[in-house]
Amino acid sequence: MEAEAEKVLERTAELVPWLSEQAARVEEARRIPDDVAERLFGTGFFNLTRPSRFGGLGVSPRFAWEATFNVALACSSSAWLAGLTSANIIMLGKFSAEAQREIFAPGVSPIVPMLTGGVGQDIQIETVDGGISLSGRWRYASGVDVSDWLGLLINIPGGTGAPTAHVVLVPRSEFVIDHQSWRVMGMRGTGSKNIALGKTFVPAHRFMNWSELQAGNKHPTCPNTEPLYDFPLNTANAMSVLAPTLGVASACSDECVKIMRARVSSGNQQAQINDKIAQVDAGGSAATMSLLRDFLISETAMIEERIGQVGVLTPEERGLSRTKIAIASRQALSSTQRLFAALGGSLLPEGTRIERLFRDIHAMSSHFLLQPEPISEAYGRLLLGLELAPGTRL
Repeated sequence: MEAEAEKVLERTAELVPWLSEQAARVEEARRIPDDVAERLFGTGFFNLTRPSRFGGLGVSPRFAWEATFNVALACSSSAWLAGLTSANIIMLGKFSAEAQREIFAPGVSPIVPMLTGGVGQDIQIETVDGGISLSGRWRYASGVDVSDWLGLLINIPGGTGAPTAHVVLVPRSEFVIDHQSWRVMGMRGTGSKNIALGKTFVPAHRFMNWSELQAGNKHPTCPNTEPLYDFPLNTANAMSVLAPTLGVASACSDECVKIMRARVSSGNQQAQINDKIAQVDAGGSAATMSLLRDFLISETAMIEERIGQVGVLTPEERGLSRTKIAIASRQALSSTQRLFAALGGSLLPEGTRIERLFRDIHAMSSHFLLQPEPISEAYGRLLLGLELAPGTRL
């Protein structure tokens, strides 16, 4: 399987020149166009984390992160969707056997937006025979235009007890998409649109208990035995947004260096390549990006090794990993900001690659899973022997 995964890395690298030419079109469309999605599908990218029993490779997520780095060199929005989807497929690989037969059926899009970040409104749930009746509205359905299914985190009433959080799977055909809702500064091409669902029956086999997912467990009927599906859910989710962020930060570094080579400083009319500060910025940024990409791959390997030894990571181990991931994102952003400052007015014209990358890296870095302060607080509470705040995701 790993040999085939290496071929996927080669194919995503080969796609970069063509995909680079599509990046502006993707942004203008405010979604991933069908032909771009098909080319991404054709690389086998989304087979990396797909269960082997359903035609996938089921390999280490490190391959997905490396492939995401490649895609990010060409198109930020495509990379964001690729990273997110890799982790979403891992989550889907924990669902019931019956649900997986539907989700991973031949001809079904691998893109399954999973809306688990508290983005729902006006949600109405009624328990009925064999499942629930569900309606509501949700935001940020990334890639919904090229999807066939969506996952929603909802609280399902349970008799006399408190509602229980579950992720439920619903066909995209049941939703109304607001195509005018995705008007944003950065990552415009992700098509993370608002969606609405009228009263729809969702059978119980498409439910997965959120607490079980958070704990790293699988549905009792889940047929998958690859180690990939024991990977901690929130760690995979955080890595899935760090990978495109680091990839785009690396693209920012490369593009800034390219501009510096040709730029003449407006202050002293000297070639910028002769400026020692520019030299420091260029070298420091390139080394930082290499270090951070290496960190993500090595951290993934460390977690896989630890799972193989003990089965499940402790809360402290998950907290440490999540904190390192968020710090890595902040370091990448800080490094790119230093480069952006060195470019002066070269950054300002609209429609350039560097202007698009500037907007995209700042949009990506704002994701809640990449903020060091909240997860550092949670990890600190664990180290100090304090209870975690309700709703903390490790």
